Amino acid sequence: MDEGTPAAFGSLGDVRRAGEVLRRALSAQEPLPSRTQVQHARAVVEAYRSAHAAPLDAAYMGLRSCLALEGLEVDLSRRLKRLPTIEDKLRRLPTMDLSTMQDIGGCRAVLASQDEVRRVVARFCANSLERNNQADRVRDYVTQPQKSGYRAIHIYTRYHRRRIEVQLRTREQDGWAKIVEDLTSRTGIDFKSGDGPEEVHDQLRNLGELLSIREHGQAPSEDLLDALTRLAAVSALDG
Repeated sequence: MDEGTPAAFGSLGDVRRAGEVLRRALSAQEPLPSRTQVQHARAVVEAYRSAHAAPLDAAYMGLRSCLALEGLEVDLSRRLKRLPTIEDKLRRLPTMDLSTMQDIGGCRAVLASQDEVRRVVARFCANSLERNNQADRVRDYVTQPQKSGYRAIHIYTRYHRRRIEVQLRTREQDGWAKIVEDLTSRTGIDFKSGDGPEEVHDQLRNLGELLSIREHGQAPSEDLLDALTRLAAVSALDG
């Protein structure tokens, strides 16, 4: 079996094929899978998802240890991606291979400053190199923000041969992400995935820039302050 895959879901090839079955069913692609095939695929995916629980717990404890050694008390959380969320990601990303999805298990720490983030990244990645004999992959969305305006550091690591994503944010970056989540909840529009009016996305990007500028102790422009005001008005809508 691939990478020590438990018998509960077979091999990673079985996981890959189950993901394709669900994608065809969700996107109404031919040939359409039968109800039995879809049920079996969901059972395989659920078993694969569950196999990330223990690795996620280990990652959470590893991250908590790094924070403690750095003398930091922060907001720390973890989550297993729910089956509907996995299915939605498969639908949105037609080339996504479920067996290589990197964020089925995820931890997040919210820190006071970017300096604290950098310290935790250095310690966590050093521990990973010792544990796995290979370096973690780090995506720096602070130096190069996502098109949406999202900023954070993502570490893609492995525990017990399972891929786990670790997100490190400052409080300002986490506040921005929560505004996007709130907009999605209030309007029913998935702004996080790029849906919705471009005007709102422009305001979100401006807000991300505003928070970044403020985080570095710089004075924001009048335009950026105006963007924050307009975005607050949009967020207050009930959809």
